[in-house]
Amino acid sequence: MRSRLFAIAALVLAAAAPIATATPAAAQEKVVRLTSLDWPPFSGEAQKDQGAAVAVVRAAFAAVGYRLEVTFFPWNRAVALVKAEGGPDGYFPEYDGGEVRQGFHLSVPLGTSPLGFAERSAAPVAWRSLDDLKAKRIGVVDGYVNTDELDARIADGRLQGETAPSDLLNLKKLAAGRIDLAVIDRAVMNDLLRTVPDLKAAAPTLRFNPAVLEDKSLHIAFRRDARGEAMAKLFAEGLAKIDATLILQQALGS
Repeated sequence: MRSRLFAIAALVLAAAAPIATATPAAAQEKVVRLTSLDWPPFSGEAQKDQGAAVAVVRAAFAAVGYRLEVTFFPWNRAVALVKAEGGPDGYFPEYDGGEVRQGFHLSVPLGTSPLGFAERSAAPVAWRSLDDLKAKRIGVVDGYVNTDELDARIADGRLQGETAPSDLLNLKKLAAGRIDLAVIDRAVMNDLLRTVPDLKAAAPTLRFNPAVLEDKSLHIAFRRDARGEAMAKLFAEGLAKIDATLILQQALGS
């Protein structure tokens, strides 16, 4: 009888005990975590939809049932966090390039935008090849990928490169005559000249050089591991289900 009572008591306790909920591994797998930077109009915590590129990436992952979490850092830190063990799944927006492909799984393009030079309207620079720019002081942003040829020429000293921490500072240096050209994305330049009070006075004196370096594709750089490869494939699947061009246009207001 006693053993029967113990058995009944055990059943009652088991029934009364809260059911342990398993760790929501499935839910965790449905979240993709990326880093980005303040790079209007493509990305930025204060931007509408956190920027045009973020809007596209969020919609693409939502199309395959994933929720996007983006945290914003200075560029070099955004990249370094992804390289660190246990870091986020990837970072974006990134240009295609040999060095990037060596360290990351590069996604299919989420859009394109022209990369070229900002210059002073009163001192336009005519050039056909990079050799024509040997005497020019060229501003670049520290840590940014530009084009393989331009970056290689600056790295080995064939071109005079001057680094700055941001596109904004490069445009200020250009307006002040401290550099002759600034490598910049055209949409980024237009947005900065339109929205930054410190540049409004200089805006009429600056322009985008008509000779474009390259129409650059924008990507997510995922971690070079099995999960990163899987996320890149999922992003491609989701991107195929949405109208990325329309989302970009709406986010950019064009």
